[in-house]
Amino acid sequence: MSENEFGLKRSLGLGSLIAVEIGTTIGAGIFVLIGMGIKLTGPSVPLAFIIAAVPIIMIMLSLAMVGSAIPCAGGTYRYASRLFSPGWSFFGVWGFALGTIVGAFPLYSIKAAEYFLSAFPSFHPSPLTIKIAGAAILTIFYLANLRDLKLAGYVQALMVVVLIGALIYFGAAGIGQVKPQNFTPFFAHGPLGLFSAAAILTFSLLGSNSVIELGAEIKNPGRNVPLSLLIAIPTVTLLYIIIAIVAVGVMPWEQAAGKLLNEQAAIILGPIGFRFFILAGAFLAITTTINGTFMWATKSVLVVADDRLLPPWLSKVHPVHHTPHRFLTIVWALSVASLFMNVPYGTFEVFSSIGSLIIFIPVMIAVLRFRKLLPAKYESAPFRLKGILYYLCPGMGLLLSVMAMVMCLAQLTPRWMGFFLAWLIAGAALYFLIRRHNKKQGHDHLNQNIRRDLAAWSKSE
Repeated sequence: MSENEFGLKRSLGLGSLIAVEIGTTIGAGIFVLIGMGIKLTGPSVPLAFIIAAVPIIMIMLSLAMVGSAIPCAGGTYRYASRLFSPGWSFFGVWGFALGTIVGAFPLYSIKAAEYFLSAFPSFHPSPLTIKIAGAAILTIFYLANLRDLKLAGYVQALMVVVLIGALIYFGAAGIGQVKPQNFTPFFAHGPLGLFSAAAILTFSLLGSNSVIELGAEIKNPGRNVPLSLLIAIPTVTLLYIIIAIVAVGVMPWEQAAGKLLNEQAAIILGPIGFRFFILAGAFLAITTTINGTFMWATKSVLVVADDRLLPPWLSKVHPVHHTPHRFLTIVWALSVASLFMNVPYGTFEVFSSIGSLIIFIPVMIAVLRFRKLLPAKYESAPFRLKGILYYLCPGMGLLLSVMAMVMCLAQLTPRWMGFFLAWLIAGAALYFLIRRHNKKQGHDHLNQNIRRDLAAWSKSE
């Protein structure tokens, strides 16, 4: 592929890439969703994280193979649309957009504001103040990503170093204060509670998928894509297990259910340590997720727009800063508006998880077709799944993603379930209307782009 797809430049090295993956993962998992996980399953939440990791490992191994073989912008949509179905791929991106705009971004910004303000116990903000602060946080990182991806990558790397230090501090200080009696009953709500928690927490382990969205901006992708995943995923998983053990081990699980980690930090850390953990740990964790998501989540939409399934002006990048400024602005504006909606507890969390899972369903099918459709590219891939793993990883990733989605949907109220279904129906209608319009106009950019990409990918390097 071209070194400057959509005007994007290869500016992300291994360090920045690992920082993006770790940063976009840690914030959601530990500091935002763990309270809901504890509410659903109680002391078995560390096990729920392990169960949640199974489909993610399957998915990431699959993505490492295609991402190292075919580095490109917007790989999540591009691989699926070229190797499987453009309609289902559009559907996945449409669902992901819902999960970002009415899930991830409002969730992250509100939780970041809550953690930041909790560092000042004498201040008691109103819900409206928290939402305004969340909007301000979202705006800061929108502006940072509007300027320069390389700058955003440096900021991400610095924040992740500080963040990991804060997490290690929390885990080291708390592990000695864990009380075995707090782990009984281990399965507080039985198997259903455990697997419901695992389904919600699946989203907490996503973030490393950003690697295939940033393919056109990664230096030496054949080496750095699989290597970054090899480093990022074990690092995050280990931190999650340690923090989850401390979270349910230092206090009765009923007190931790649905709460932020500042409850546990107040018990195990002194005043100075508490403030350090809140600001350098929790606040940075969530803001690195916001920053990282702005960096990678827009890339598939560039390709969708280039296929003329959305207005083509969305795919334009800034001539100086080389960032997709128009789409970034739309996502920012809609996400800020979502902040001020009245939603039941857990709705943002559920939409975040569903949006992140639905996009992988067509991608896993595309991975299953990769070797058949592009045998030369498969053989030259720096990282390959061989034997039964070639079918097991994407197959299990597909199956477990569908199961996790169903369990997440069960957490929605009827009203918001209807909203989700209406969004999907609107996306399907939009796709068919646009395809019909393009055919009437005699424009077939989609099939032209599919043939172009398949021809380029068929060439073994």
